[in-house]
Formats: sequence, C-alpha cells, structure tokens
Amino acid sequence: MFIVLIAGLCGITQAQTQVEEVIIERRLPGYKTSFEANPFWHNWFISANFGANAFIAEHSSQAKFKNTITFMPELSLGKMFNPWWGLRLQGGGGSLHGFTYDARQMIHMHYMHLNIDFMMGLINFFAKYKPDRVFDIVPFFGVGGMTRRHQQSFTIHGGVQGKFRLSEHFDANIEFQGMIFDDRMVELGGFPNDGLGGLTAGFTYYFKGRSFRTAPKQEVIEEMAAANLVLANKVNQLQNRPPEIKVVEKEVVKPEEIPDSVIESIPSTIPFKFNSAVIQDVYDPLIYNIGTFMQKTPDAKIRIVGYADKFGPINVNLSISKARAEAVANMLEKEYGISADRMQIEYVGKEKPYYKNNNQWNRCVMVEIIK
Repeated sequence: MFIVLIAGLCGITQAQTQVEEVIIERRLPGYKTSFEANPFWHNWFISANFGANAFIAEHSSQAKFKNTITFMPELSLGKMFNPWWGLRLQGGGGSLHGFTYDARQMIHMHYMHLNIDFMMGLINFFAKYKPDRVFDIVPFFGVGGMTRRHQQSFTIHGGVQGKFRLSEHFDANIEFQGMIFDDRMVELGGFPNDGLGGLTAGFTYYFKGRSFRTAPKQEVIEEMAAANLVLANKVNQLQNRPPEIKVVEKEVVKPEEIPDSVIESIPSTIPFKFNSAVIQDVYDPLIYNIGTFMQKTPDAKIRIVGYADKFGPINVNLSISKARAEAVANMLEKEYGISADRMQIEYVGKEKPYYKNNNQWNRCVMVEIIK
C-alpha cells in the first residue's frame, strides 16, 4: 500500500509542480525551504473524526467480519510547526468485539486510548510550498497507551490521512489508521500482539494563522541591506544638495486636450524593508516634501502605487504592496491633512515591477502628481 501511495503521490506532485511553475517563479521544494517561525499560538488545530474499527485478535478470523466492527470516535489536538510536519495528541474509545474459540461467543469490552503522533505532509514536503494548497497526504505514526478494565498496554499507532482544504479555518479529512498492543489485553494465545484497524472521516478546525511565510536566504538579506544603504545615501545627498532653479517653458494645451495622466515625469520613491509596510524614519523627509507640496497646491492630486519584489507568493506580495501604498496615504492624511479624495491608491504586487534591473528596489511606493 505504501509503494502504491508513493507512486500516486509522484504523479500528483509532478502535475502540480508544472502548473505552479507557469504561475509563479521557480522555488525550492518544501523540505529545502526555510520558513519564518510563527508565534506560539498560531497553527493549532482540533479534529473530530467518526467511523468504524475492526478488532484483530485470537479467533477473530473465525468470526464474520461484520461482527468484528464497532463504532470509532476520535478527538485530536495538535500544532503544525511548518507546512510539512506537526504533532498531535489523539484520544478515543468505545467498544471492541473479541471472540472465544471457533467464534462461539462474542466478548464485548470497553476501552480507551491516548497517543501522540508525528504528522508529515508529503506533498508539502516534496512539492514547492503553496500557502493555499487544497489537498495533501499526511502519514502519521506515534506511541501511546490503552486501557481496558484493569489491563493497560503500551501501543504503537500509525496510518495515513488525506486532507482537503475547505477554507482558511476548516479542512475535511479521511483517515486510515492502525494500532497494535499487548496480547494480554484480551486473551493470551494466537497472535503475538492484538491489533485494531479503523477508517474514519471528519473535520479539522485551525484556530489562528495556518499559513507560513518563507524566510529569505542570507544572500537575499545582504542584497537588501546593501540596496537600503545605497538608497539612504542617495536620500542624504538629495537633502544636502543646494536648491536648483530652472525656467521651464510649457506648451499651452487646450482644455479639451489635457489628458488624465502624470504631469510630473520624475516620481518620488519611498523604499521599504523586506516584507514590511512600515515607513522608515529616514524617508520621512520624502513624505514631508509631498505633504507640503499638496498643502501649497490645493488643486493637485497624486497617485500612490505600491510595489513588491519577486520573492514569495503572488497573493502575499499583492497584499504587502497594498499595505505599503496605504501606509503612505495614511501618513499624508493624518500628519499633513491631505484628504483621501486627492489621493489615488493603486497596488500591483510583483506582477508589474517598476525597476526592471534591480529587484530589491521594487520594495517601494511610487508617488506621482496627476491632474
């Protein structure tokens, strides 16, 4: 079964990888990708499953299979530590059907079990990381304990889960699992150990923050720091340069010919740190210049466009570029009294980079004066 599972997984992973590479840039598979550490309370989940199990012990083969089946409820609490591995504590109980010699008599018994499992998402492990992945195959294995009346036993637990993403907080799952325990739990003889096999289905609820953010490599961080240093030096040079006065002759345009377009050819660039929408203090003078210009020119309007670099998923970069543009607009509105109707906010993520030859510079906001 495991070989068939791996063969099917390879086909799914290959097809999914081909589609992903068309949509976003090439990235490393999950097991080679570094992820930022999430807060402790993120990625916790609780699962409830219901199904049936079959007890495998002495004389079970002599009974009708349907007579070995009983109801199987399971409740789990766990946490994912990155997209492809996590831990869970699972408990369950109910009744078991054992049999005497030749299955002449059924033994009805009650039990409870508790185990801790290591969970591994195979597709998230071998394929490129995708925050909104719909399906994953999750093998699990662990150890625990089982009790029946005055008998207790150490247990070994394992199986495989197929999980389907329904929303940000809910998954549906199907789970096949097995457990082996001490032969003395029922009756000595026959098998060296007794076993339990079950098939269940249920739902998983994620409490908070189930997605993960990829961490940049060290060389990317170094490039970012170098780019920020260059930009900071340019800002200092611009702040200290003497004022320049130029006489510009403008062509007279008839009112009906005035286009709705940018009338200033050089926009103001406000850089940001990697994965951040917080305006750095060193760039406050840039916003000051824009704010005072808007105060002195009440008829002027501006376009604020947020950008992001090429690292990370499309939806994440679109969100961070939006947050950057809104941060600049909020500062102009709160600190300089510029009304929102004079600011046109746009955001393009990484799909339309402003700087073609330097990706790090695209962590920015462009402010343009428009008619």
